[in-house]
Amino acid sequence: MTSFVDIAILTTDAARIPARVLAAARNQRGVAARVRFIDGTPLPEETHRWETIVRARNHAVQTCSSDWLMFLDDDVELQPDTLARLCHALQARPEYSAFAADYLGDRTRRPSPHVGMGATLFRRAALQDVPFRFEAGRCECLCMCIDLRARGRRIDYLFAATARHLDRPTAACPVPAKRIPAKRIPATGVVLAAFNRRDVNKFLSRFVPSLRQSGNAESVIAVTYGLRPSERQRLARLPGVQVVARAENGQLPPVRRLQDFADVTGQLAPQTPVAYWDAGDVWFQGALQGLWQTVGQFPNRILAGREPQDWNVNSGMRKWTESITDPACRRRAVDVLSDRCVLNGGFAAGTAIVMQRYFREARRLRESVDLRGSLDWGDQTALNLYCHSDPARWQEVPEQWNFCVYGRAAGDVRVNGGGRVSCAGYDDIRVVHGNARSLDKLAIRW
Repeated sequence: MTSFVDIAILTTDAARIPARVLAAARNQRGVAARVRFIDGTPLPEETHRWETIVRARNHAVQTCSSDWLMFLDDDVELQPDTLARLCHALQARPEYSAFAADYLGDRTRRPSPHVGMGATLFRRAALQDVPFRFEAGRCECLCMCIDLRARGRRIDYLFAATARHLDRPTAACPVPAKRIPAKRIPATGVVLAAFNRRDVNKFLSRFVPSLRQSGNAESVIAVTYGLRPSERQRLARLPGVQVVARAENGQLPPVRRLQDFADVTGQLAPQTPVAYWDAGDVWFQGALQGLWQTVGQFPNRILAGREPQDWNVNSGMRKWTESITDPACRRRAVDVLSDRCVLNGGFAAGTAIVMQRYFREARRLRESVDLRGSLDWGDQTALNLYCHSDPARWQEVPEQWNFCVYGRAAGDVRVNGGGRVSCAGYDDIRVVHGNARSLDKLAIRW
């Protein structure tokens, strides 16, 4: 018996949908597919794009009549048998309310915590009981997954069903030698990350998925060291990720990134908001727009965040400072840092020109007598010395932008059932940094 399926495409202009997307949707094998265009134009009173998307998706549920309803993004091309495979799976598995084709490489484990709605087939009856919604830091996709599972229903990607995002890059591409044209600079900001093979899977399964699931569409420039061709290809399939591939030379990423990040920021427009986080132990759980606004408020300063422990009780920073070989430089570093807060080296933000200035000076500090002999394996001592030597260089930002878990009192940091990290006395933590493997110690696994 032929299954009738409504395909709801959210769009602001149906005439601009690629012909190949429409042809693929209308010519599905084994099902009778009917394409419906759902207006995704924001209303004047809607202040967030998720609000518009939620309204449009719920409108589709009410206006479509088939038992099966697929949500399809206007830039996703289905394979000829995608719908038939999804329908067959739902008919065979009544405990599932939806199956999706993984068009973004979002599927990292089973079940996937977040299932994208860009190529997802639902039992329409399930959506009549569980409407789409969103909340701060959680897109409508993640909220739907949470709400369905809270009712004992299931949703996941179907391995056998495939689709293709038309904007997905096909190969790793380094940052070009020429300045990146201004039209390619996003209005929000650019996220930088640097890592080697040790953290490539964490970047793929934790860093990028949590960034996107938190509603952040920023471009990501990933500087990689010593990755295998297959690993670079996996990175290249991530939408919005640009890869700068470098050979391994034995140096750790927190050291090498100083030069490479200086090169990258030098190719951006000078006032572009930029931020970097450590790639292997960071979890995003909120929008970054407020950070970019702060960069705009302090365009001539680097933004940094403190760790819970000051220098006097921070054993790592004391060891790194006191191991500087030259006595005069060691005394100066101790004098500068000993009565100051410790800035975490896993994060910094600022305009491209300010960040480039810091990267160059931090590299000089590491290679000079100022820090020679220090046991610091990264750039944290350089960051602290750079900032605390001249208060006009930097601006402290709330810890919500790089919330360091390590060093907190036992029991202060908690994780709810959805994997969201919270801490007494801190509201709206946007970025969690599990420095010193502190996320693993909280038994968080992704």
